[in-house]
Amino acid sequence: MTPDETLKVLLKQGRGIEPRPGFEAAVWTRIHAAEPILVSRWQGWATPLAMAAGIMFGIGLGLIVSSAGKGIKANTALVQNGSLTGAYLLLASGGDQ
Repeated sequence: MTPDETLKVLLKQGRGIEPRPGFEAAVWTRIHAAEPILVSRWQGWATPLAMAAGIMFGIGLGLIVSSAGKGIKANTALVQNGSLTGAYLLLASGGDQ
């Protein structure tokens, strides 16, 4: 008999087995007890990751603003007139780009 056939036989024998009283309540209790642990673990790596992403975004934006402010024309949507960065460049340079 193959392992699959053995498993099928065993699964058929298990039908009609009922869990003990309070089984579902015990499972939900364990799930709710584990939630704070999972949240704290998630926060443990997500907070530094979000901070690193913010720093990288700031550096990238600073480089774009810096290069565009020195007279280098950037044709990206980020620094075009009408965008937030474009308005900042216009204000910082004191005139049109």
